[in-house]
Amino acid sequence: MDDVSTIARRYLRAWRGLERLPSRPRAALQALCLGLMDTEALNAVTRLSYSSGTGFDTEAHNSSGLWPWEEEVVRTHFAGCRSVLVAGAGGGREAIALARLGHSVTAFDFCKALTDACRMHCVRAGLLLKVLDAPADGLPEGLGLYDGVFAGRGFYHHILGRRRRIGFLRDCRKHLRAGGPLFISDFFTRPTRSRTHRHIRLVANAVRRLRSSCETVELGDWLTGCAQHAFVQAEIESELREGGFEPVRYSASPMGDSSRLAHAVGIALPKGSSASPALQSAADLRRTDHAAAALPRSF
Repeated sequence: MDDVSTIARRYLRAWRGLERLPSRPRAALQALCLGLMDTEALNAVTRLSYSSGTGFDTEAHNSSGLWPWEEEVVRTHFAGCRSVLVAGAGGGREAIALARLGHSVTAFDFCKALTDACRMHCVRAGLLLKVLDAPADGLPEGLGLYDGVFAGRGFYHHILGRRRRIGFLRDCRKHLRAGGPLFISDFFTRPTRSRTHRHIRLVANAVRRLRSSCETVELGDWLTGCAQHAFVQAEIESELREGGFEPVRYSASPMGDSSRLAHAVGIALPKGSSASPALQSAADLRRTDHAAAALPRSF
């Protein structure tokens, strides 16, 4: 772990210089760095980035309540939820807001600096919430059964690898009552035929092959001050289905077109069932984009 943390710290120091470069050479160097690190090191980059004063641990941020579109999702889909599990709780903004609305909240995050901040802000708010530390990409031990799951803003796109994300969703499903909502708040999206993301994948995977790494970079993976993944709608919906949820909502988050943020809601299916045939047929049609994106192209 010490070696991984050292690599992550070196990258974050280098990132401060990369930010000043023009976009094209910066993207090329980011793709190179993405190829030089595997998931464990990339998770360490993300954890250390959030541990180093991003503003998400401040009292002002965490007492600011839900964003308007989050409030609308909670009113629409969480009205009957007494207990809510908050994944990626950060410094506690969503957990505190949900508790103030009357929900019984359990929260977790994989960044200890943020869970420590979350506990402190809950105490200052006069709220007794259970705040747990979790492994990267996973859930903590000892969770119960909940009426709803709220994946905090930006959390889901930090889980790298479709297999890991679906594993995370399936674990959430184990702790969610059938018919309960899963809200994935504000994740990055990408244009359907993004040349930038195809270029990142090409360069990063070439570097990983030279390193004989068994891990591959997926279309949509990218690296800035954190490691993250950018989705298209078909991708997020198919992951929800494979994770045991029926997608019922996909909306752009109103942060401005340049943000490329969206949010989604899935409903927990009964154990052993699958998404409706109509939704599966629509997913099959949309997968043609992924098949096309996988074909080699010139840049």
